[in-house]
Amino acid sequence: MHYSGFLFFRGRFLFPYELWSVWNLRRQCSKRSDSPTSCHESQSRRERKNLETGDSHQDSVQKYFTKYHGAYRTSSSHATGEDLHILIDSLSLPPRSKVLDTACGTGHTAVALAALGHDVVGMDLTDAMLQDARELARNRHLTVEWVQGDVHNLPWPSDTFQAVTCRRAAHHFTSPAQFVRESFRVLKHGGKIGIADMTAPTEAIDALNTVERLRDPSHQRTMSANEWTSLMVAGGYDIEYLQVWTECLDPHDWLYPVSWDSIEGRAVMKNLYAETISQKLLYEGHFVKYRIVLVANKP
Repeated sequence: MHYSGFLFFRGRFLFPYELWSVWNLRRQCSKRSDSPTSCHESQSRRERKNLETGDSHQDSVQKYFTKYHGAYRTSSSHATGEDLHILIDSLSLPPRSKVLDTACGTGHTAVALAALGHDVVGMDLTDAMLQDARELARNRHLTVEWVQGDVHNLPWPSDTFQAVTCRRAAHHFTSPAQFVRESFRVLKHGGKIGIADMTAPTEAIDALNTVERLRDPSHQRTMSANEWTSLMVAGGYDIEYLQVWTECLDPHDWLYPVSWDSIEGRAVMKNLYAETISQKLLYEGHFVKYRIVLVANKP
């Protein structure tokens, strides 16, 4: 098992903040309980509430990504970001694996996997995103099967895929636990799930979710590394690889595709610079973006 970018100590993951020694001296380990049991129980309560409003959330997702699909289609970060390469490398899939890329968006991850010779299915909730994904695959002369659907109810029989991937999307899910159960079901024994998403230290999660929901109404909840590992283990997986790292962004770049001078953008920026939030998410004027890649195996 590989862990990188943080420390594992007494059953929980601690972020070292090695990039900024001054910040490192200021930080203190969170006193908030983050045990697997407490995380799982609080998450279950949230998910029961979220599932009650599933249809309205789907509408919110489709509205947001129909509006901004073009920005995701042309995003160099989505097309060639470091998390894409780490995700694919850490999966270490055998040749011509059958892979399901869930919440595939405009197809960057699915197409990258297809370019390596894998048999790929890309699934997304929003038709506009899938149209862009189809065009991307055609332009690359690659074959990918595209399916419109919901990650909480995967339309495939059990033991279908050798890998399931989900990149930069899980924070939109009303029930990550249901997605984990469904991915486990459709994976063959020995198959792998690969997750790449935003994350944050435990003490910064609430602040991050506050501004992310203002930036993107379809955002549900970013999870910490501890929550992800607890969720995967509870779902029956064995964790093989986990890496967390940081990127420093100009706040306007983080806000994209929302314009900083829009109503939504101004509301986000006002909250971002509030003292209780800025001290957890900003460093010397830069937005500190945490990313996580996790790979787990179905025994």
